[in-house]
Amino acid sequence: MKRNEKIMVVANKLKGMIDKYKNPIHTSKQPVSYQFRGVNKNKFVTSICTSKHPLKNSSKKTKLFYFLALEHFVNSCASDVKYTKARLLQYRNLFVYDETLTTQIGNNIEKTIKAVVDDFLQPWKRQQCFLLFCDIALIIMEKAQIKKAFVMITNYISKRKKKYLNELFEIFYNDNKIPLAFLRISNFIIQFRKNISFVIQQEMRILITATMSAGKSTLINAIVGKPITKTAQEACTNNLCYIYNKPFEDNNIHLLASLVSFSATYDELIAKEKETICNVASFFRTFYKTQARVCLIDTPGVNSAINRDHGKLARKAIIEENYDKLIYILNAHSLGTDDEIKHLKYVYKNVPHNKIIFVINKLDSFRKSDDSVSESIKLVKTDLQKIGYKNPVICPFSAYFSFLLKMKQNNEELDSDEQDVFDLYIKKFNKPEYDLSKYYDKPVGEPFHNGDELMKMSFISGLYCLENILYGEAMK
Repeated sequence: MKRNEKIMVVANKLKGMIDKYKNPIHTSKQPVSYQFRGVNKNKFVTSICTSKHPLKNSSKKTKLFYFLALEHFVNSCASDVKYTKARLLQYRNLFVYDETLTTQIGNNIEKTIKAVVDDFLQPWKRQQCFLLFCDIALIIMEKAQIKKAFVMITNYISKRKKKYLNELFEIFYNDNKIPLAFLRISNFIIQFRKNISFVIQQEMRILITATMSAGKSTLINAIVGKPITKTAQEACTNNLCYIYNKPFEDNNIHLLASLVSFSATYDELIAKEKETICNVASFFRTFYKTQARVCLIDTPGVNSAINRDHGKLARKAIIEENYDKLIYILNAHSLGTDDEIKHLKYVYKNVPHNKIIFVINKLDSFRKSDDSVSESIKLVKTDLQKIGYKNPVICPFSAYFSFLLKMKQNNEELDSDEQDVFDLYIKKFNKPEYDLSKYYDKPVGEPFHNGDELMKMSFISGLYCLENILYGEAMK
């Protein structure tokens, strides 16, 4: 290569590096697979509701035999050992109480399986084979592996029952009316269909960022409708956490960190803060009815004085993560601080502006004599325009009131302090000056909530309008 050509090559590389620095491009790469540590994401976000399982109140022997048959077929056919082990634990806790018996009876698995699926002498159990196949399908979720289980089961049943089992397999994957023959297991068929239709959706990813004490954790709890993240006046989120919606409520929260659990407790969720990366899945309770597949990406506060790495991690996520929207939370009581302006400028330079939603939180603590909601919103808009945002989407919001509204909506009991705050908010937000819905582009009128107090408050608090902005596009 000639000297002039070498100079041109070096110059072009240098120009590319400078352009990249001036105009950072938000990557569209999917998150790397290690975030799931060997667990299939589509399975991790599925729901299984066993609270009304037909065998729940059966004899101990019936439940024990059933679980052993289920365990055998699932372990023989499933391709995801870590996931399968955690799912089977749910069923073990539902059906089995004596592990010694499990070992003893499990030594003769052929006899156990026949006792579950072969109803020649016990015709009242004829649906048990189909129920077992539903549970297998709900756990495994992959069509090829479910088909494998089907073939295995047919070795134990009559030709007539094989015909019905094949019909059941086909019903899983269509929207036809469920025949009367499968009426007793229709709930499980519906669950499977909902899971399938949910996981084939494109996932909407929403990254959430803020400076400390803006109310990020409270906002996440409000969006989910459950206490998923710890709220306190301290650095709570130490690492990235991915919070996924599930297709329907099964009253279980999934946690994947160093271990995987499909019925995680609140203490386990809080302990996840010590993990490098964790994944949580729960059904999102919404006032804006949606079946959208959503992932919230929770990032650390960018201005932690205790741990400077928090800011680095949050800024890295803003550049490298793949997301459709970014929620930037502003604390209504500390607008315009140096840390805030610095982070706003960083987001301005690194995120396409049409992806950003600015949420002004903690307006619920304003006092009429000292603070003005409308003036605070104008101040935020002015500051954003000075930075360069031309038409920023600004959403005034009460995260804590919204969280309490969802707790009430789902008949969750509030403690005495929460109830006192809730009553105070009801009184406050019934005043015209605290109606946050009027600051949104398309507020919904009075007739829509039709006298429902909780629905009315969801509009006034900004909750319904924010959910409309987040999920409305996913429903088009």
